[in-house]
Amino acid sequence: MNPIASRAMTGPALLALGAIAIVPVETGAQDWILGGAVGSAKQQDYDVGAPIATREDTDAAFRLFGGYLVSPMQGIVASYVDLGAPRYDGPAFGGFADSLEAYGFDLSYVAGWAPGEQQRVSLFGTVGIFHWNQDVTLTDASGTLEFADDGTSFSAGFGADIGLSADGTNAWSIHVAYQLFKDVGEAENSGHEYDRELLSVGVDYRFGRRE
Repeated sequence: MNPIASRAMTGPALLALGAIAIVPVETGAQDWILGGAVGSAKQQDYDVGAPIATREDTDAAFRLFGGYLVSPMQGIVASYVDLGAPRYDGPAFGGFADSLEAYGFDLSYVAGWAPGEQQRVSLFGTVGIFHWNQDVTLTDASGTLEFADDGTSFSAGFGADIGLSADGTNAWSIHVAYQLFKDVGEAENSGHEYDRELLSVGVDYRFGRRE
């Protein structure tokens, strides 16, 4: 995978309403939030109209995010998301190998709910738009072709957040999240446009909370 800095300079950094955010379980002040997560991304429905010998739909993935929680259960979070590079090969076209690396920026609206009267665990959902880049490298009998896709599509997700203190005052918490990114890629350019899923575990820090 390329460094974050080089990717961030590839294409415009369009941020629009999207997913990957964490809701606080605190019932007090508004918070600034920073965090990160690692996990696994999966590409759906790869097809070249010919037999595929090796199908590596999943790859390591991560996200880095920061944002503002406008109320205890709502917020907006901007994320850099790396969805890895699924790889495929097969006997078609005289033998081919295909790599589809995707990454981009996401600005998320999140709303959540803390069950009961406890202040430690909350559930959340997200919805929004993801501005993505997809770098496709195809090698076959004729040589190597490279394609650069970019665009914007819908994203949505859900998850759970667990504070490190029972009363919800600790600045640190752990979260688990699932997110779906629709229609990543340009079918008319690279020939590849697929949904991608991200399952991740991470930590976040809320500046409105005390240690």
